[in-house]
Amino acid sequence: MKLIINTTTLSGTGVTQVAVSFIYECIAFTENEYHLFLSKTVAREINTEDFPDNFHFYYFDHHPLYGRNGFSVRKKLRDLEQTICPDLIFSVFGPACWTPGSKHISGFANSYYVYPESPFFSKISLKDFLRINLMKAAHRFFLKRNGKYFICETEDMSQRLSEFLKVGPANIYTVSNTYNRYFETYDASARKRLLPEPSANEYRFLSLASFDIHKNLTILNELIPILNRKKMGKDIKFILTIDQAKYEKHFSTEAKARIINLGRIEVKDCPQIYAECDALFLPTLIESFSANYPEAMKMEIPVLTSGYSFAKSICEDAALYFDPLDAEDIADKMMMILNIENLSKELVEKGKKRLITFGDAKVRAKRYLDIFKSI
Repeated sequence: MKLIINTTTLSGTGVTQVAVSFIYECIAFTENEYHLFLSKTVAREINTEDFPDNFHFYYFDHHPLYGRNGFSVRKKLRDLEQTICPDLIFSVFGPACWTPGSKHISGFANSYYVYPESPFFSKISLKDFLRINLMKAAHRFFLKRNGKYFICETEDMSQRLSEFLKVGPANIYTVSNTYNRYFETYDASARKRLLPEPSANEYRFLSLASFDIHKNLTILNELIPILNRKKMGKDIKFILTIDQAKYEKHFSTEAKARIINLGRIEVKDCPQIYAECDALFLPTLIESFSANYPEAMKMEIPVLTSGYSFAKSICEDAALYFDPLDAEDIADKMMMILNIENLSKELVEKGKKRLITFGDAKVRAKRYLDIFKSI
């Protein structure tokens, strides 16, 4: 196949990781010719010297939709498509904001548009609520206009996208996200510790996330006082990876006594952070797919997370679920992990089985390419 892989709309960390991982995995599939349309963010993560001659790179400094530069970017996209004459174009995450003449498939991962029942919407300002709904209408228009095939990261998301776009389920595919390549190459014996040495009785819950409203990390201000009143039997610590200024602003003095904040960390250091913690704690209110789940399963630590459909469709029986808005319920579930013999071990074993269905980055790339061939 002759493929265009379009990343011109991508700037966020999560979507960039998915795009870069897929692009690198394509090296192993030598039968294809690849034309990479790279945003500035994605281009920074790509070393073109790593790639053989069947890869061709094109750079875009601006988004194809916004501002005066959007017109010239869309013209460049159309001109390149006509020159390359691809069999298919894959926009890793849509909308692409331009309408190719070739067959076109878009990834979709915007949970805000398909989970309107999420309590997240009660926590944001009216201005943000209106902005999201304005973008929702615009993106629905562009998604339907730009092409008729789509890829989501969970079956739950695929079903909801079908309803959102009024598109038949036969045109929507599901390919799970997974852990990145650093988890495949991780060698515990060769890594230096990134956290302080734990006390003999310490138990660490890891929240590997940025400080966004939907991540719901400020629930720690309610949760930690409850835990302090209980007979925990362990010295509980919470490991955060958020901006230090936001940490200082949004967390109480009592909460900070049980928090170790590392600040933003390098992607390559993520496996080591998991290795130094005992459980994943993700009280998120809305997600399309969190790579934290397969990462924790890969690193063999139990998952505690929100009992919503997006999480259950990913983890199934390999997680302990709680109401993320109810600090008492969260505390009760944490006490279960601490006190019920073998519960952590059972969740880890179920996580190993669940991990097989995700596959690794190479499996994900093959699933993408098989879908492209079928189209």
